[in-house]
Amino acid sequence: MAFSDEDRLGSVLAENEQLRAQNAALRASLHSSEARFRLIVESAADYAIIAADLDGTVTTWNEAAATILGWSADAMIGRPLSTIFTPEDIAAGAYDEELRLATERGRARDERWHLKADGSRFFASGEMMPLQDPEGGQTGFLKILRDRTRERREQQELETSRERLRLALEASSLVGTWDWDITADTLYSDERFAYLFGVEPARAEAGAPLSAYVGGIHPDDAERVGARISEAVGSGAIFDEQYRTIDLDGRTRWVHARGRCYHDSQGRPLRFPGAVVDLTLERAREARQAALLRLGDELQEQGLADGHSITALQILCEALDTRRAGYAIVGEDERTASVVAEWTREGVSALSGSFDLAAFGTDFVASLRAGVLTVADIETDERTAAGAAAWRAIGVRSVVNMAVVEGGRVRVVLYLNDDRPRSWEAEDIGFVREVLERTWTVTQRRRAEQALADAETRLRLAHEAAEIGSFDFDLVSGTLIWDARCRAAFGLYGKEPVTYEGTFLPALHPDDRAHTQAAVEAAVDPVDPKLFDVVYRTIGIEDGVVRWVHASGQTLVENGRSVRFVGAVRDVTEEKEAEERQNLLTRELQHRVKNTLAMVNALANQTLRRAANVQDGLAAFSARLVALGHAHDILTQTSWTSAPIAAIVERSLATHRPSDGARLSWAGPNVRLNARQALALSLALHELATNAAKYGAFSNETGSVRIVWRLVGSGDGAVHLVLEWREAGGPPVTPPAARGFGSRLIQQSLASEFRGTVDMRFEATGLVCLIEGALDHQIDDALPALEEPAPVA
Repeated sequence: MAFSDEDRLGSVLAENEQLRAQNAALRASLHSSEARFRLIVESAADYAIIAADLDGTVTTWNEAAATILGWSADAMIGRPLSTIFTPEDIAAGAYDEELRLATERGRARDERWHLKADGSRFFASGEMMPLQDPEGGQTGFLKILRDRTRERREQQELETSRERLRLALEASSLVGTWDWDITADTLYSDERFAYLFGVEPARAEAGAPLSAYVGGIHPDDAERVGARISEAVGSGAIFDEQYRTIDLDGRTRWVHARGRCYHDSQGRPLRFPGAVVDLTLERAREARQAALLRLGDELQEQGLADGHSITALQILCEALDTRRAGYAIVGEDERTASVVAEWTREGVSALSGSFDLAAFGTDFVASLRAGVLTVADIETDERTAAGAAAWRAIGVRSVVNMAVVEGGRVRVVLYLNDDRPRSWEAEDIGFVREVLERTWTVTQRRRAEQALADAETRLRLAHEAAEIGSFDFDLVSGTLIWDARCRAAFGLYGKEPVTYEGTFLPALHPDDRAHTQAAVEAAVDPVDPKLFDVVYRTIGIEDGVVRWVHASGQTLVENGRSVRFVGAVRDVTEEKEAEERQNLLTRELQHRVKNTLAMVNALANQTLRRAANVQDGLAAFSARLVALGHAHDILTQTSWTSAPIAAIVERSLATHRPSDGARLSWAGPNVRLNARQALALSLALHELATNAAKYGAFSNETGSVRIVWRLVGSGDGAVHLVLEWREAGGPPVTPPAARGFGSRLIQQSLASEFRGTVDMRFEATGLVCLIEGALDHQIDDALPALEEPAPVA
């Protein structure tokens, strides 16, 4: 239980009166017996009564002294009275001073700490008085003590508590107190409370009416708070409200006020004390946190256009109670900045266009390179004072600039402007930085994501255009993933899972399995991974089709361990088949060129050797080469596989046809000859036409040539070709005395290539050449339906 100062004062006075009474009794008892003195001393149970001689040696020590100080009477009698004083008091002369005052003034009061027998201390109030004999001479000293340790500690705790409260109130700018004397309508407050309500400190100290403070309540909250004050005054209930005020600087503040009205015995309101806590910072933190959450939602939902979100700027302005916020892009030379996005409060002019940065202060750009520039008042800050006119022109008095600096160059500036001086708190700057980092990070991430998406799209389109598939083999978990094209390369069209051991290896062609598996093992070697680039064959898992596949890939190694093997595959079956066809054609061409050269060599030798002169020999050789060329043209059109007999006849005789087309005709079914037969027939027809022009039907104006061919069956079931050359109307024909090169060419080459016979008859009406031979169905196309022979002009 705590005691008031009045209680303690009354107690001390009472004790002093009691001490005087006891002293009087003691002095009276000195004239009585020793037993009576002892009885009086021992009867004071709460007081330690100690007597000492003039030298300060203890002569009397009552029971209370033994209880309070811990020494027994036997232990203390004969010892110095100074034993119960603390060393510091003795050193300071307090003991000697007390003896002196008692002697000179007849009494010395004190309140001090004393020692106990166990070395501990206790606080006591006491009095030192002189002892006198009956004649009035001084014989010693009387010391009376009472233990006040408990009261002392309670008082100290109370004073400490009051001091802590006082220091807390003085140190804190958040708490203010008031005491409203309702009867006099005078409200007394400390400086903090007055500031929050826009009241001058001097007026608050002298006391002001309630209305002076009510006027500082925010207009939107005044009616509600006034009603709650009236309720609290009338009922005596606790007043506990949160509301806004307008402080001395014109800023809006949030406060939490709590107090109570006290009434007299008749229920009339007397006093209304209380305290307020400034919640502005707390509310600002909540607003900033809510703003960041809102910003996150906005970025998630709508993203950023070129990294500049109007919503983010609005959030900044509203959360920090500023007038304008925006982004500006700084030029490559750091001389100009162009506004790209901005949000302003109603009535605030918006900025646009480009601005000369040097106009805003000589050190303005250099300050921006530090990343953050905060100016409480551009008029007084040395970094901006030189450009105060430029700042005033855009209605700015205080500013926060947050710059994005890359490569030592300012790229983007986020600016917040206010039209009055203000102090920017560290939490404000942290909030601005957080918003800038979030918007910039999201911008960069969105751009990276878009670039990645574009790259993936390009890669996908390229893969689709090139018909490339992909595989991804997780070497840690053993998971193998094939896309649709990769599956198709293995003849797999479902979506069932695939594995390396169970799907890939079994699907490889047996002849390619060993070298492909070795290439995979070399590629996934974590010590020295090789590039995987292999062509192998697969056997379709579902369709059994053999395909050629070109696969390439790379291995990802982490901490000395191969973790992923990824790559691409392409079906190159058509390319392989085309390559094989090309090789085959090359080999065939080489063979045919050799044969053609051999044929040309033979033609040259035979023609030139038997010619009458060089000119005739060259002309005959050239004519035969032309005939050979015509045959080659026909075969080239059919890729040297086969040629229709009608085309061979037409081309071979094109240069020999008379002007009267009726003199040359041919007819027969649609028959195709192989390449060797076509060449042989073409040269034979050329020789026959040349002979007819020199000696036969084409040597006059009335002769004619008719060519007819037909197909006949043979006893072995094969089909034979029979072709007849018949001349008529020419000069009389007689057999030649000797066979020339043309005759031997016709008979030998045709008989050889057609595996048949050639019969040349020199009848009187004209030459007849009958050719009969087999058709090679292994080389020719399927035989078409036969047609009846018909004349062809």
